[in-house]
Amino acid sequence: PTAKVLFSTSRQYRLDINNIEDIKAIPENELQFALEKLGFKRKLTKEQLRNISKLSRIPFGATFSVPGAGKTTEAISFFLLKRVLNQKLIVICPKNAFSAWEEQFEICLKEASPVIKRLTQGNEKIEIDLFSEQYEIFLISYQQYIRSSSIIASFLHKNQSFVIIDESHRMKGGNKTDTGRQIQKIAHLPVGKLIMSGTPMPQGESDLLPQYSFLFPSDGSISINNVKEKIKKIYVRTTKNELLDPHDFPVKIIRTPIPLHEPQKKLYDLIRSEELRKTSGIGNNDRKLFRLLGRSYLRLLQVVSNPSLLIKLSPNFPDALREAIEYGDSNKIKYTVLKARQLAKNGKKVLIWSGFVENVESITTILSDLGARCIHGGVEAGSDEEENTRERIVKEFHDDPKMFVLVANPAACSEGISLHTVCHHSIYVDRNYNAAQFLQSMDRIHRLGLIKGTETTIEIVHTPDSIDDLVDMRLLEKINRMAEVLEDESLRKEPVTVELDEDGFDEEDAKQLLKHLKGLL
Repeated sequence: PTAKVLFSTSRQYRLDINNIEDIKAIPENELQFALEKLGFKRKLTKEQLRNISKLSRIPFGATFSVPGAGKTTEAISFFLLKRVLNQKLIVICPKNAFSAWEEQFEICLKEASPVIKRLTQGNEKIEIDLFSEQYEIFLISYQQYIRSSSIIASFLHKNQSFVIIDESHRMKGGNKTDTGRQIQKIAHLPVGKLIMSGTPMPQGESDLLPQYSFLFPSDGSISINNVKEKIKKIYVRTTKNELLDPHDFPVKIIRTPIPLHEPQKKLYDLIRSEELRKTSGIGNNDRKLFRLLGRSYLRLLQVVSNPSLLIKLSPNFPDALREAIEYGDSNKIKYTVLKARQLAKNGKKVLIWSGFVENVESITTILSDLGARCIHGGVEAGSDEEENTRERIVKEFHDDPKMFVLVANPAACSEGISLHTVCHHSIYVDRNYNAAQFLQSMDRIHRLGLIKGTETTIEIVHTPDSIDDLVDMRLLEKINRMAEVLEDESLRKEPVTVELDEDGFDEEDAKQLLKHLKGLL
């Protein structure tokens, strides 16, 4: 586009957002027919009709519906309604979402489904595929997009196209991260844009700024003080309570207190003191302190979860570490294994979460007699017909009555899989500060499609008087803040502590951790 066209488009952005309340939407009662005229075959829910009607006003919007509410269907509907002639579509999404996008286009459009191309195999091949006339829809992963952003920009410059960002909270770092920076570079080029996320602000309201700026790059008035009100005008959301009535589909979140064993407690106190010593002499506003505390919290999480995770780190306390490891598995691991066996004995499948790959693999080995399999970043995505792919493992968990346990890493598995038809109990061995991963991972077993009356149990294995207390407190704060901004009370579910017979680390997390190291928390 010429500078004149870009200026005109920029001006239109401002007009659209300022006058959006006056722009006519397609009425809900006319939407289904309007889409069917475009070849759309799916019957929309009342929430989807409401959401798509609001999105139909302008070619820029956001859907923040919870997982399972049909965000992809809303996105496809938005594209069909707003595209002109042969305009194309690029979807930037996690690699593990490719098959979901392909399936949803097939379901929504059946025989009229467009030819979809995955942009992979390097820049030379991607450039050939992009400029080929045979494809209308392109899927590209975040990692590949960062490497190919200049080619994508060139394509958008020459071809009127839409861009949809799936899991848009991944750009929340803005110019501080490669993802945020590279996505902002193309913000002025698409003729239509939609962002999608069930958890758009995992850290706080500032997460919304880069997402809003992608939609409206020329709005110079955007700030942390007004982003909530501005984005409210253009986003839609189906809440969990709209999707699953809590009376019909109850979810129970319980916190199971599991103390450290004695050698583990001794090691924890030594490392806590050592991490505090490292912070001495560093100013509170120094980025070096923030990075240091980020490493400190991971070490404390490792001690609480499984001391043997520290072996690779050349610890300063080899004797204390040896004692903790020789004592045997941590109480968290022992409890999780015992609980999994109890559930399996009753014929129930269980999903076990840990942020540490070594834990994932270790628990899988211990529970191999229950058919345990695992998914983490080292497990390739692919077809459910290929051996040892994540899709094959998920299929076996669904189909094999002798496979009672799936162990997973939230960073690799918190999105893109559904286990709710066969599994109703999950156990968290450990959690990090990443609220998006926690919320998304819970939705793997509590989502649309459950049989009415099914109770879902989310069990958090929690060590009192440890880093777990801080993680728990900060996750609740982040989730409650998101509930307030999105006006979604169904997010507010505080765990109930029972008696026994990921990463997302930010400045506020660092402040609380520093107090913990000093013994004030």
